[in-house]
Amino acid sequence: MAATTLADSLKEGRYLDILLRDTAGTLIKDFVETLSHSLPQEQGTPHVDNSSPEDGVPVLDILAIGLAAFNAFLQANVTGPVLDDNGVRSVQQRFTLGGDGDAVAARRQMRRACRRSLDVDGVSVYEHIPVVELFCFARYIFRTRLPAVAHLLLPGGDGEGAGRSLPWLRLRVDVWHYKLVTQPSLGPGSVFNKGLQWCDVPSLQGMIETGLEEVEGLVVGGEGWSTQERVQFLVEKANVCIMLGQDAKAKETLRRATALNGFVYALSGALGKRTRFQEKSTSQLVVLAKSGEAAQPESAQAKPQALALNDDTLLENLDFTAQNEAVDGGKGEPTADIPAPLRDLVPDDQPQLSPMDQIILLAEATLKDAFSPADSLTSEEVLPFAVRVISDKSTNWQIYSHALLVRSRIEVHRSRTIERGVLQMQAVVDQVVVDTTQPTAAETTQVGDVAGDTAVPEIQITADGDEKAEAKTVLQKPTSFFPVAAPADTAPAQVRLEHIHALSSPPRWHLESELAYAWAGVGSLFSALEIFKRLRLWAEVALCFVSNAAKEDEDGRGANGEAKAKAVLRWRLFHKTGTPTEQQGRVSDEADEDVDLDELKEADYCGPERQPAPPNAPRLWCILGDIEDDPAHYERAWEISKHRFARAQRSLGEHYLQQREIVRAQEAYKKAVAVNRLSSELWNRLGDIELRMGNFAEAAEAFGRAIASSDVLTGGEDARTWSNLGSALYSLYVERVKELKKAREGKAADGEDGNEETGTPQRSPAALLSQALAAYKRGANIAHDNWRIWDNVVTLAARLRPPSVADLVFALGNIVRIRASEDALDLEVLRLLLNEGVLSKDKPAGGAGVYEVPRGTTERAVCEFLERDVAPLVTARSELWELIGRERVWRRDYAGAVEAAEKAWRAALGSAAGGLLPAAGSGGGEEKKNWLEDREAWEVVVERTDELVSMLENYGEEVAEIGPRWKGKARSAVRSVMGKARENWEGSEPWEKLAGLLEGLR
Repeated sequence: MAATTLADSLKEGRYLDILLRDTAGTLIKDFVETLSHSLPQEQGTPHVDNSSPEDGVPVLDILAIGLAAFNAFLQANVTGPVLDDNGVRSVQQRFTLGGDGDAVAARRQMRRACRRSLDVDGVSVYEHIPVVELFCFARYIFRTRLPAVAHLLLPGGDGEGAGRSLPWLRLRVDVWHYKLVTQPSLGPGSVFNKGLQWCDVPSLQGMIETGLEEVEGLVVGGEGWSTQERVQFLVEKANVCIMLGQDAKAKETLRRATALNGFVYALSGALGKRTRFQEKSTSQLVVLAKSGEAAQPESAQAKPQALALNDDTLLENLDFTAQNEAVDGGKGEPTADIPAPLRDLVPDDQPQLSPMDQIILLAEATLKDAFSPADSLTSEEVLPFAVRVISDKSTNWQIYSHALLVRSRIEVHRSRTIERGVLQMQAVVDQVVVDTTQPTAAETTQVGDVAGDTAVPEIQITADGDEKAEAKTVLQKPTSFFPVAAPADTAPAQVRLEHIHALSSPPRWHLESELAYAWAGVGSLFSALEIFKRLRLWAEVALCFVSNAAKEDEDGRGANGEAKAKAVLRWRLFHKTGTPTEQQGRVSDEADEDVDLDELKEADYCGPERQPAPPNAPRLWCILGDIEDDPAHYERAWEISKHRFARAQRSLGEHYLQQREIVRAQEAYKKAVAVNRLSSELWNRLGDIELRMGNFAEAAEAFGRAIASSDVLTGGEDARTWSNLGSALYSLYVERVKELKKAREGKAADGEDGNEETGTPQRSPAALLSQALAAYKRGANIAHDNWRIWDNVVTLAARLRPPSVADLVFALGNIVRIRASEDALDLEVLRLLLNEGVLSKDKPAGGAGVYEVPRGTTERAVCEFLERDVAPLVTARSELWELIGRERVWRRDYAGAVEAAEKAWRAALGSAAGGLLPAAGSGGGEEKKNWLEDREAWEVVVERTDELVSMLENYGEEVAEIGPRWKGKARSAVRSVMGKARENWEGSEPWEKLAGLLEGLR
């Protein structure tokens, strides 16, 4: 068939027609033969053969057939509409493994072989993927049969630039492979994205990251690509980065895509009403958005059903006031934080957006949802992005479906919208399930009849004993909570698939799992359990049983949940107790449907281990190990995965840590990071263990790897990783100082020069101390409200030679901001800061008035810190006023210096002048002793009195308010102290000092 004809078939969405061609049959036969030979290979990754095909099939025909298989797979599992049943059966008949014999058994063996070929790092794909052979066939074509060229010119292809780029197509296949082997984890917010913080398939993630770099260099950095194609790739990359948990890369990529497309948007506020009874308009969050080139609204497109809110308080849509006709409020004054192109937009009547710009908004919403705390503020910021897309005049079917999904993820966490959120997610899931589920031959006519009308459920009567058959019939037929849309009200396959990769839509079992987690989020773990049972996700079923047991009381549904979980896991991993050897075969899919999970008993499945192991056996073993607290299960998971399942060693390491066997825990985590070098969590934990063992160099390396393998902005587990890295480097610094001191002492004993420093510059104490300080600063900037990390910054900055005055000022300022107490200030550090930053500098030249310190200088920063941050806090610590007084003298602020000396004197006296109440002591928070009884406190009072007298003597006459009266004030201060201290301290050395001061003032 001519390449152009194949391209037309692709464009029209006739994928099965292409796969039924003779040319496709030849390629399918080659694929089946290759698969049968490649199964024993590790990880099921076929060898890439870039030689010319011997069958003479043109390259463009191979490309078209590969795209048809890939798109048909996505249509059947992600978007719908449902594939033609007869066509699917005809195509599946071509995928037969095993030769002669039972055709059904041969096709089942083929599907099992395809699933095994997709296993990665001990992780299996979802067990019940429809037409999985089509995905494996497309993967075989893109990775094996096509030559290694950058461009394949297929006119009209799949309507996208990727249709002519082999590296781009391979990247897409790898991304979908990643989705097939990952499963959402229970958690808040956007559960699929938040559940992927742990990477079980590092080898596949590495392939994806390599592919992203290759395609970016080809598309963005190369020539011959349109702006729209470059934007499309950047949006796809952003969604892939979100999927991999790389939020900083996703943000930067979205920013580039937005700028390249000329798209302008902003999250702003506009006056409006949210509730039915609201009389006064208040500011409401709204997304203002405008495409770079005016997008013309297309003819009305079919859309999925959007449910109404139907709330007695909240309005269906925000009611914006007439003032919003101009964003500046009608005053003609532009708003600084809103881009100029958006200032004339009306919030509820905005222009049509291009499809790619709509996808950018949804990606921005997903990014905020996945990497922000699950709280009301996040919900308020994310919801307007989805609302902007939903309210647009014309929207692609799949984009609209994704926008409804994003809105549902937010609304299920708000009390007023939780009902619509769950039901809307249920409607989206029903639409996808109905549109992607193949009806059986007996049901084809019936389903077709129901499609155009809302059918009344039929009551069926079965004979005794036919319950299981009836249940099986019901399970085979897809059902919908809402009426099924007529064919004229839905979109064809090519329309739904047009933006599928840029949207990064989840497969249908991910959607159903997310619905289960939505039910779990509102407290219905039992509903989640039922969904997982239907999906036959046995690991999730076991986890739900355990969660129910932890949540419910003994008389509730969660009763015996842990025992039920162990029974399910043992049913999957072991043969039934007493099963004869000749009957010990594979777990059959048919048997799964006939098993009542509530009837399973743990004791009934203690027979031999099933061989071969079921899919995802390593994960099942690890969950069983968690429940039974048996490390042997983790070891078995490690062996079954052929030493590739890092989570097994992580669980083993945590078990040993609980048993205080730290050496064995260290060995386990070293094995884990050896196979999964991309997990920052594993590197972090290994660093913790090395730090605890005193292996500071190894700990520093582990924390460095955690930072390198995680987000480029924060790294590792945010501030914790940077702080631990700083601790490891500082410990190395201390060790290095001891080594050099010991070496110098040895050389001095031998009569050699002991001042020479040995070692590399990277291992020098100065370098290690600087690196530790940099790590602490990074951690403190991330966790800017953690005063302990800022305190570490102060400690290390003070140890530098010379001290880092700028770092000291910045860190001390943050400590004061957080703690807001004079007890937070270290006297020695402040004295060092004053001496190094101010007093050691050249004094200002003589002149009249207070010296104005030049802006931007270190002296200015220190003086402002003392005056602005420290002085307002000081109430009882006299030594702090003494430092402030020295700073004011340096600035020629003599009135302020005298004032500081007087405040220091009064602080030293404390409340003893009128009673005896405790005050903060010089140690920073210790109780101050009564100076009338304690000698040390008495000496401090005498010292402060002496300082006050000296300050008055030196600068009193230059203060207008004091002038020649300085002697009288000084004498009054000395007499006041002596009068109170006469009974206890008369005749002591400090007393004689005060007497001398008084004599000098006569």
